[in-house]
Amino acid sequence: MLSLRTRGKNGIYYIRGSVALGDKKVDVQEFSTGTSDRDAASHLMAEHETHLRNRLLFGPAADVATGIIADAFESYLTKAKTPHPSDIIRIKKMNQVIGSVPLGQYREAWREFRTTRFDGHAPAGQDRYRAVLRAAINEHRTATGLDPVKIKAIPFNNQRVRWLTEEERDLLIRSYAAHVQRVIFVLAFQGPRVQDALQIQWGTQGVDLQRDAIKLNHEKTSTFQWVPMHERVRSVLLSIWEERGRPSSGHVFLNRRGVPYQDMRAARILGGNPLKKAYERTEAKRD
Repeated sequence: MLSLRTRGKNGIYYIRGSVALGDKKVDVQEFSTGTSDRDAASHLMAEHETHLRNRLLFGPAADVATGIIADAFESYLTKAKTPHPSDIIRIKKMNQVIGSVPLGQYREAWREFRTTRFDGHAPAGQDRYRAVLRAAINEHRTATGLDPVKIKAIPFNNQRVRWLTEEERDLLIRSYAAHVQRVIFVLAFQGPRVQDALQIQWGTQGVDLQRDAIKLNHEKTSTFQWVPMHERVRSVLLSIWEERGRPSSGHVFLNRRGVPYQDMRAARILGGNPLKKAYERTEAKRD
């Protein structure tokens, strides 16, 4: 059984001992209750003993049954591979609203978050939150030996295939404002996502003109790879590099005010495209 003892001049109570159930037993390494109030310490000891008995009786499922969604978020944030910065922000937002909900009620928690926090949010953006919540819960369940769960996906149309001739492509690029054209060249000939392109840096972290290589991420992960630089992209980037005085660091692309574009992957409100207005102006010209 568990017992209490005091330590230190402040008389803080510590818990130690063991909990047994049938032929099963778990030893408890001494730990602090953080209080010198015996009644409070006794209450904590009783709760801890109940939790351990449930674990002996029901196995890993007891941890999930008595846990909260914040525990799943903690498991996801501390996993070996660090989550994408955007997903970390999503987790913080969800944790504020549904972190205290029992893990067994994850579907109810998702419905609550979706109905209270997604006013005007695009379906694709909503589905990303769903995917992160499911990944966090399953990370926690897998760690405790339980099967993964599913949360119904939010349907959305992600079909955005466009076919242009080379002439149409070049005409489209020329229709953008001068400072945006350079970004569009990289998008057209190197294929990164917009946010990744806008945050490209000079030097060993992005554009290496000596090796004719550019470091890009073509997936929604934290994995970046060096790829050969298209000759037309090199020509554009070389002209920017010369105009700026041959910098060795800093952002490659600046907006019309001469400052770097905001990284919307780490913004207070996730999503959005800094080039949206440029797209709209170009569409207006074509119409």
